[in-house]
Amino acid sequence: MLQAACQPVLNTGIEAAPDTRKVKVVKPLAGSRKLDNYSIHRMMLRSWSTLLLLAAMSLLAVRGQAQVVRLPSVDPCPQQFPGLLTAHPDSSAELLEPPGAIGPAPPEQPELPRGARNGVFQKAIFTYGWLAPNGDAGLGVNDLETRLVLALPCPKRTTPLVISPGFAVHYLDGAGGVDLPARFYDAYCQFRWMAQATPRLGVDLSVTPGVYSDFEQGTSEAFRLTGHGAGAWQWTPTTKLILGAAYLDRDDIKVMPIAGLVWKPNNDLKFDLTFPHPRIAQRLYWSGAYTEDIQDWIYVLGELGGGTWAYRRTDGIDSQVTYRDYRVAIGIERENLTGLNASLEIGYIFGRRLEFLDGTPDFKPTDTVMVRTSLTY
Repeated sequence: MLQAACQPVLNTGIEAAPDTRKVKVVKPLAGSRKLDNYSIHRMMLRSWSTLLLLAAMSLLAVRGQAQVVRLPSVDPCPQQFPGLLTAHPDSSAELLEPPGAIGPAPPEQPELPRGARNGVFQKAIFTYGWLAPNGDAGLGVNDLETRLVLALPCPKRTTPLVISPGFAVHYLDGAGGVDLPARFYDAYCQFRWMAQATPRLGVDLSVTPGVYSDFEQGTSEAFRLTGHGAGAWQWTPTTKLILGAAYLDRDDIKVMPIAGLVWKPNNDLKFDLTFPHPRIAQRLYWSGAYTEDIQDWIYVLGELGGGTWAYRRTDGIDSQVTYRDYRVAIGIERENLTGLNASLEIGYIFGRRLEFLDGTPDFKPTDTVMVRTSLTY
């Protein structure tokens, strides 16, 4: 249709009969001028030149539209959610994740953080850790833990109540002849509430009731109530200041401060310099991890490990034991918003100590190595 509209109308003196292929010569209209072949070719050339010029102008207009970039609206504090304070009851590690752990909400769901699901169920986490026995004076441990993360509006989705029931088993491998059971258990449920109190202040509160024992003794000493409270102040667009405290309810450490800063100079580098769980992470662009949905990170971390458990000795006396160690590790992690998240860590464990409530002498296992992996759906 475009060619037909642009085709020049020529008065050639030839008229086509509609019902026959024969043609007849008619007289030219009065005042018209007969066109020779040169004039016809010249007019056709002009018409095609005009058509090409119009097409070129259309292409330039479309290209100019494609180069228009819409700038985002100016927001003094684009982070809608505070940093997540994650509790790990059996290791008593209280950490505040970097701001990048919760990214900007998707446009179609403005109230949900990055990686959040619609509905109550958010994720399921399985973790396995291995501490090498390292000889007769050592203590080997195999840790198995599974945990669910559920979320409810409280009272709305931007201030969620996160409920995390979990269960863990710690298999012991040698303890230098010390009277200990073959395994300890953790059964707990964490209730955590997060809110953005002001555009620059995020609040994170939690309480975690749980039972930590060998499931053989029957005293109330197996029940522990832990929790934390912390605030995250958005100091600059790339820096957060963290301050709070964690109640561990352990025999060796009752209360532990939470303090430090989280600095994210760019989207590929995170400095979480927060006690007692510092971590530095660098994003890797390899093996298909080039999009926002799939990200690979390499990181180094430090943490305080251990816990307190109630148990029954072989002579029938109920007692308690507290284990403490310090850990440094290097790890690699894949974050996949559409599938499984996975991580692998290799670390060094030192400063290990077992303290007994019944007067049994303290036992100091030798330093060892750790391998830990986790899967998150």
